[in-house]
Amino acid sequence: MKKFMAIILTCVVVLFAVSCGGDGTEMPDTEQPDVDYGTGTPGEMVSVPAGEFQMGCNSAVDDQCGGDESPYHAVTLSAYKIGKYEVTVGEYQQCVTNGACNNNGENYHYYTNTDYESCNYGAEGKGIHPMQCVTWYGAKAYCEWIGGRLPTEAEWEKAARGTDGRKYPWGNEPTVSCDYVVMFDSNAGGLGCGTGGTMPVGSKPNGISPYGAYDMIGNVWEWVNDWYASGYYASSPTNDPTGPETGDARVLRGGSWRSYDDNRLRASSRYLYNPGGSSYYYLGFRCAK
Repeated sequence: MKKFMAIILTCVVVLFAVSCGGDGTEMPDTEQPDVDYGTGTPGEMVSVPAGEFQMGCNSAVDDQCGGDESPYHAVTLSAYKIGKYEVTVGEYQQCVTNGACNNNGENYHYYTNTDYESCNYGAEGKGIHPMQCVTWYGAKAYCEWIGGRLPTEAEWEKAARGTDGRKYPWGNEPTVSCDYVVMFDSNAGGLGCGTGGTMPVGSKPNGISPYGAYDMIGNVWEWVNDWYASGYYASSPTNDPTGPETGDARVLRGGSWRSYDDNRLRASSRYLYNPGGSSYYYLGFRCAK
């Protein structure tokens, strides 16, 4: 009997080691938490109608075009909805509490205020500030929890600039400043328009997009779903493009409260980052449906 029990105990230990990666650590995001996806309450969204818009840098109105923003080209999108605001700390907290965004694996990782002082999560009075310090995986998990998804890069850009190829959400001028954007502005106190960080979502109504979305430029860089490729526009589909099939980095759009280079604070500007890398205090997101 003792020999039989020893065999059973050995099997249990082996099974535990296999399920935990052999060293007692939890498996990465291939092992999903036991939660009900699609049960979260999405924040307010704005509707973007189906139709064509011009994507990429419009050199007729913009002298800051980057190489990965060309060619300027027509794209047709199906109708969709996108977050009126960036996802807030309070909204993300509900997902963590539910278990869908609970850091059960390394690719869900986000940092808290106890990790870095500038992270909004875990900081007092930041409930209506954008959730940042979050990886692409953590952003994706939240959007799926509310029954949505991360927007494609094309969807993000159309929501930011409309159909007339404008440089900024509000038009081609005036240039970026703290009158329109949460950014680094030496005339308004420096980082975060003098706050040293983010501001509550929707704080800059002058910067609203043609479809009613706030903070498409500034406050936090926003993860989108696409893999990044610098030359993708040259061969991208004209209808509902979803980005390259594979890649090493995901696309970020919109700039942040730390952006001092106004080249990044334009509707067509593109950036890239490791989707599971260190989740800095300027990386956030909004969702689409």
